[in-house]
Amino acid sequence: MVPLVGMRTARLLLGLLAFVCTVTACGDEAVTPPATPPPALPPIAPEVAAWLDARGHPFEGTHIGLDTEELRFLDAIVGDARIVSLGENTHGTRDFFEMKARILRYLVEEHGFNAFAIEATWPEAWRLDHYVRTGEGDPVALLSGLYFWTWNTESVLEMIEWMRAHNASGGDIGFYGVDMQYPGMALHNVREFFEAVDPDRAEQVAELLACLSDFANGPDGRFPAARYETLDRVDRVACGNRLDAVGALLEDGRTTYEAATDAEVYQRAVHSLRVAVQYHEEVEGLQFRDQSMAENTIWLADHLGADARIVVWAHNFHVADLLGQQGYYLRRRFGDDMVVVGFTHAAGEFTAVWQNGIEFLGRQPMRLDAVAPLSYEAHLETAEAPRYVLDLRDVDTGESGAGWLAVPRQTRLIGCCYDSNRPWNYWGDMDVPALFDVLIHFDTTGPTAVLPLRPPTAF
Repeated sequence: MVPLVGMRTARLLLGLLAFVCTVTACGDEAVTPPATPPPALPPIAPEVAAWLDARGHPFEGTHIGLDTEELRFLDAIVGDARIVSLGENTHGTRDFFEMKARILRYLVEEHGFNAFAIEATWPEAWRLDHYVRTGEGDPVALLSGLYFWTWNTESVLEMIEWMRAHNASGGDIGFYGVDMQYPGMALHNVREFFEAVDPDRAEQVAELLACLSDFANGPDGRFPAARYETLDRVDRVACGNRLDAVGALLEDGRTTYEAATDAEVYQRAVHSLRVAVQYHEEVEGLQFRDQSMAENTIWLADHLGADARIVVWAHNFHVADLLGQQGYYLRRRFGDDMVVVGFTHAAGEFTAVWQNGIEFLGRQPMRLDAVAPLSYEAHLETAEAPRYVLDLRDVDTGESGAGWLAVPRQTRLIGCCYDSNRPWNYWGDMDVPALFDVLIHFDTTGPTAVLPLRPPTAF
């Protein structure tokens, strides 16, 4: 059952409709700027800067190798939370990535966090988990094997190498993915499992899975020209039934299969199938991506046990406590045992795919447009510190300098693509304190350094 939407949430949803499509690069719906300029807006009150300076927690830098002592203020912010979700306003901002890695290090070393879960394909991420635990494999290729250029960066690779060094010194941090947009390796895992534990059924399983695997991506992340979503719906419904039949085989043989391998191997096979089914369900409109990412995060928390503490890495839009988004479902499961952190910036560059209307013209550094007057960013940049952490919980908006947080206002939201001819498309009204517990704001940021694509040649 879909929960009733409160008035505050309804306002958020209406405000987002103007620019959600732009964030997800789903069309060429441009907002025409007004023909005449609006009347002059009042200046931001000086009390805002004073309030931010008093409440914010400045920090000197973002690199994972910096001393963590200055991050002690995170102790009170994180507390006993099981989940800390770290967002990002763009998918190509180096400072965001580095700071998230620095926070990960602090939470692992000082608070015992033992899992890292990124907005990346679920089965392929297990290969990086194997690397950070054993040192086996090529991390450069395995990072490319997540398929997203957004993560294939120097900053993320450096974080992975830190995770490996931490584990080599006796630590225990795992690398996981929670996405489901590439079913190829998930299907491969299921076939491989049956070949190992029940070879008599392996051919039957391969035939049942073929209705989806024939349209799935290869090890390089590329899909065949014929796509699953172009099939007649009756054929996709039949394919869903075939996938369910494989699930029934796994369930019926559980005792035998766990005895032949172990419970861990069996559970990975079962969830590999679930990820493939999630892909099918998204195409069918039965369950959407953010629901699946939340489901996979919850599965991970349950799989790792009650003592697991997880850092989630995704876009601001995904981690936000907004109806239909990953963060919404996680909040309903974990409640106050989760801290949601959004990232904002006022100026600088970021890496993105250059978009011109419906054309996508290649990846390059892009420059942020000027902050919108009276937006959240316009207020945040009045602080003296060039970068700081701001806890939005328990704010008294009646306090001098805090009233700007009492009502929704404009904020910027950019995904992996950016149309510099239509910068206004990336601004929309949001109630930021309702979506995030904490903000990390930067006056100026720089672009990520993307690595050459070199994925593994096989699953």
